[in-house]
Amino acid sequence: MKSFLEGLLANPALGPMVVHQRRVEGTPAVHGEPARPLAGPVHEALRHVGIERLYRHQARALDLVRDGHNVLAVTPTASGKTLVFALPLLERLEREPGTRALCLYPTKALARDQRQGLAELGAGLGALRQPRIEIYDGDTPAHRRKKIRADPPDVLITNPDMLHLGILAHHRDWERFLRELRFVVLDELHVYRGIFGAHVHHILARLRRICAGLDARPQFIAASATVGNPAEFAERLVGQPFETVTRSGAPAAPRHVVFLNPHGVSPYTTAVRVVAETAAAGLKTIAFTKARRITELLYTWLVRQHPELAGRVAPYRAGYLPAERRELESRLFRGELTAVLSTSALELGIDVGALDVCVLVGYPGSLISSWQRIGRVGRSDREALVVLIAMPDALDQYLVQHPELFFDGEFERAVLDPWNPLVASHHLVCSASEDPLRADELAAADPRTRAVVDGLVHEGRLARDAEGTRWFSFRRRPHREVSLRSAGEPFAIVDRRSGNTLGTIDGIRVYYECHPGAIYLHGGQTWRILELDEERRRAVAAPARVDYYTVVLGEKETEILERLDRRTLEPGDAGRPPVEVGLGRLKVTVRIREYQKKRLFGGEPISTHPLEVPPLIFETVGFWIELPRGLPAAFAGRELHFMGGIHATEHAMIGLFPLLAIADRGDVGGISYTGHPQLGGPAIFLYDGVPGGAGLGEQGFRELPKLLDRTLGLVESCPCEDGCPACIQSPRCGNGNKPLDKHAALLVLRFLLGRETIELSEPAPRERPVIPAAPVPVSPPRAPRRHGIVRAGNVDPEAAPAVTPAPPPPADAAPRPGAGRLLVFDLETQRSAAEVGGWGKTFRMGLALAVVYDAARGCYRTYYEADVHRLLLDLVMADRVVGFNIERFDLEVLSGYTDWNLGRIRTCDLLERIHRKTGMRVSLNHLAEVNLGESKAGNGIQSLRWWKQGRLDLIEQYCRKDVEVTRRLYELGRERGYLLYRDREERTLRIPADWT
Repeated sequence: MKSFLEGLLANPALGPMVVHQRRVEGTPAVHGEPARPLAGPVHEALRHVGIERLYRHQARALDLVRDGHNVLAVTPTASGKTLVFALPLLERLEREPGTRALCLYPTKALARDQRQGLAELGAGLGALRQPRIEIYDGDTPAHRRKKIRADPPDVLITNPDMLHLGILAHHRDWERFLRELRFVVLDELHVYRGIFGAHVHHILARLRRICAGLDARPQFIAASATVGNPAEFAERLVGQPFETVTRSGAPAAPRHVVFLNPHGVSPYTTAVRVVAETAAAGLKTIAFTKARRITELLYTWLVRQHPELAGRVAPYRAGYLPAERRELESRLFRGELTAVLSTSALELGIDVGALDVCVLVGYPGSLISSWQRIGRVGRSDREALVVLIAMPDALDQYLVQHPELFFDGEFERAVLDPWNPLVASHHLVCSASEDPLRADELAAADPRTRAVVDGLVHEGRLARDAEGTRWFSFRRRPHREVSLRSAGEPFAIVDRRSGNTLGTIDGIRVYYECHPGAIYLHGGQTWRILELDEERRRAVAAPARVDYYTVVLGEKETEILERLDRRTLEPGDAGRPPVEVGLGRLKVTVRIREYQKKRLFGGEPISTHPLEVPPLIFETVGFWIELPRGLPAAFAGRELHFMGGIHATEHAMIGLFPLLAIADRGDVGGISYTGHPQLGGPAIFLYDGVPGGAGLGEQGFRELPKLLDRTLGLVESCPCEDGCPACIQSPRCGNGNKPLDKHAALLVLRFLLGRETIELSEPAPRERPVIPAAPVPVSPPRAPRRHGIVRAGNVDPEAAPAVTPAPPPPADAAPRPGAGRLLVFDLETQRSAAEVGGWGKTFRMGLALAVVYDAARGCYRTYYEADVHRLLLDLVMADRVVGFNIERFDLEVLSGYTDWNLGRIRTCDLLERIHRKTGMRVSLNHLAEVNLGESKAGNGIQSLRWWKQGRLDLIEQYCRKDVEVTRRLYELGRERGYLLYRDREERTLRIPADWT
């Protein structure tokens, strides 16, 4: 390795790019002994796999699990974390046969790798029965799944998706396994962050809830890469306290680390040169890229320029079939491949054998991912080489300029927000479908739980029982409506040719990444989006070979809904006036006007195209910096562009945000104002880019001074004159990086950090703005139903009554809000749907008679066909017309007599209101029986017979009874706030009576 490194540094093409070089010394093994010796069969199993002694962290974790603690091991890659899980399980199996364990892994490849390790260990148990280990995931054949459910194994290996869809949704099929569940294993815990982590938090809460109902309270054993807040993060994810083990006893090989910063040449060209050099030297190499497209392109360029490597290198990424991935993993493990080019798919702890060189094609975005990838090389005490090739963006350039952060800096924090309201609501509905929520549970839960449940009841997604002590889901299997990687209802991306679903994308990002004309990457292929079908929630795509990518352009605005916290930035040495920072719930509105094609390498604009997209509105969590009102004038006096300065500051802060918390640049949004309407002055906003928030905005608020300091360091040290992608330009800017002013940004940052004084013409502090202390829920207005207009001349004279159309209402006959005139209304017809040609021709059915109850006068009135004009006028004049199915039926019948727009009638259709809330269409008779203890007087079929018999008196009695029942149900709903409904399982549930 030493000679190769010397040759690399002397290479005329690569040597000048070296900006930092360091040797990271290895560490020897440190062993430990558990407080109580291992049982004989377990010790025998260890010897079977060649392990004579435990490392320090393995022994410590075993003791903590034995003492009943939830345990999190935070140790490097290849430190033997499998034994942290396996030893307690094997000991418990010896002591308590029938013990079960559930092991969750984020990827299928990792699950299979770990299964093999557990099986090898179990094979050496000697006299003790070897544990049955089964994988239950999307690749498990249906017949095999059925057998696993019928006869559950000792150890079940799965992933969060299958736990959510296949186990919790059908937990009664798994009762035996869950009743005996003693351990839940969570490997690669740091993966469960952001929106995905919020979903997993609720999945684990549902698992614990079901287990508790079966008198099972499993311990959690977890492993994670190094993060800045391991215990806090684990507790927030699982909802229980953890003991952490952080002092690894595993040996580490020495590593040489080299930073390359290409100038005048593409970093991808540099990556091809480096991999070609290592492969030619016979060094086993793994190169990590940041995108599937780049993985494929690097492989293509490598074998094209070096055809002799064609059989010895291979790309590896998600999107390959399982068999293809396993074959590549096997070839790499056996040493048949000299080099593999991979996305993050090989970052996690799959054993791929001894490797010598790790090439990072771009900084992975976090120290956590960087050292996870670096941990793939240098095993078995072999010296290794790490080459980081910097990209020309802000984060990479900051790291190569501050290498001490890479080696000695604090690891980023892993964050998640379990109380993203969209995520929480999905899982509370799932939980209620698994087992009804109970009042005592909600009383003991976080107060936010009850608030979400009340909202779900109001929306009609949950229903209380008649006693008000339990909450049920109207849907039996709501689980399939939940996407674990997004907050809202996702869109499907569909292959135009086959109709197969390529993937999913959440309802906000779809307009950024899957608008018509967008270039979308999936499975290593480039696709062009042809159509975005909002009604069916799908984007139609076709394969495309292009050398560009697309970004959308538009404007944003944000409204502060609620202030959650505030802080003041210290004035610093310059003694500037106080600068307030707020944290709160925000409403973000995005108006996309066009999209731009940019070259894949270099990012130069190619062309711009108009785009019609409805305004995107979502609520999230973020923070804002309130700047003094006198700053714009002060900047103008210095001939600096103030908006360009705060806009550039916003970009640079977002670019360095991943140094605070694990995040991609696209996870954080921002917007700057020279004058925000609520704050009364300039402001910079940064917020979570997903609806409901993911915890990033709160983290930025807490560590804002650190973020500002690093941002200033980045902009100051960048050698460019006016700004570049390495400091203030953003590839995702909706305004095309206009305006930007680097010199103004420097002044903004120095001012915020209290390092430079700016004389302001306006005295400070200014008057405090008024920000809402609590959110005011606003339901989107519902457009009134517009009934079809059928003119008299279009009515078939043989199918409809010959009645003179009613005249239009007089000019002064507009409904008078507040007059309080309430009518309850029903009608019966002369003909059935079959007689007039179907339900689409309801207007031909003809009026037999109608009955109206006038609440103001307390009387009933009957209208016959000859009175239809008076009936229509009374309905139009009323402040509210209450009925049951009047919007889809009664008013459609009356539309055959007039060309008025009957949509102007202010209706309260009980059937429609209930259907809108719950998705159910219940009968008036059912509601009468359950709520009033009585039945209707007849039905529509009987009424049609009476019409043919000329018995209008019987029709009037029947219709009047329906009006009376409807009136009483309406009044009962207003009084109680709900009506009762009995479902198929004979449960009596409350339906919200939202008659407002």
